[in-house]
Amino acid sequence: MDIMELNEKIKEIINESGTDIGILVKDLTNDKVIVNYNENKSYVSASLIKIPIFIEALRRVDNMEIPLSKEFEIDKIQKVEYSVITEQDLDICTYEELMEWMIISSDNSATNVLIDILGLDNINNTVDKFSMNSTKLQRKMMDFKAIDEGKNNYTSLNDMLLLMEGLYRGNIEEKEICRRALETLKNQRDNSMLKRYIKDNVVLANKTGELDNLNNDVGIFYTKNIDYFIGVFAQNVNNNLEGCKIIGSISKVIYEYFLNGVNQLDL
Repeated sequence: MDIMELNEKIKEIINESGTDIGILVKDLTNDKVIVNYNENKSYVSASLIKIPIFIEALRRVDNMEIPLSKEFEIDKIQKVEYSVITEQDLDICTYEELMEWMIISSDNSATNVLIDILGLDNINNTVDKFSMNSTKLQRKMMDFKAIDEGKNNYTSLNDMLLLMEGLYRGNIEEKEICRRALETLKNQRDNSMLKRYIKDNVVLANKTGELDNLNNDVGIFYTKNIDYFIGVFAQNVNNNLEGCKIIGSISKVIYEYFLNGVNQLDL
């Protein structure tokens, strides 16, 4: 499959989906964008916003401002749905636990506690420092009142590439921050999207996002010959299962393109 055939297959999936799709794929080994579609468009981020929150949280550790072992009390108002903290009714968590749960299990309560600790403005300042011009944190997780008031969290595929490639190359923050961020993202447990139809035991550092009728997944696949970034947004889908399947189908086509020995002259 050459790059023209790849793009034709992607177009077929997009047209059949009838939904608002964004795709960005970059071969990081050869520094070449392979597929780009709506990559500059601003989309509701859902839990993808947790990646820059995580980077700011790690930065505080690196600057020796907050020890990993420091304990924080959890207020009832911080506890929301889709959370180990809420389900187990935890009252105290360490800083390290909050960070790990926010990424690995996408814990919304942990995220809200971290937003309070770090400060919403400080997180946005870090985002601005990275020149992620379409990314903005305007509300906490599961704050539907804020959404009704017109406040939401946003990002773009280009911003996610900038952040993830910066972590991959170790140049967006201190190298230890980048290393730890990627190692944690590799342990993220939701494989319902980018990895949905990939049976191989391939390493993926990624973060998913989901709200009603909205699915996002961005990450870096580490294959035998090529490492590549892939981000797919599926918004205004009929249901979340459909969104997961669309993202999974696109990811499978991209994976097979790289797996089957891309002729570098085609790139």
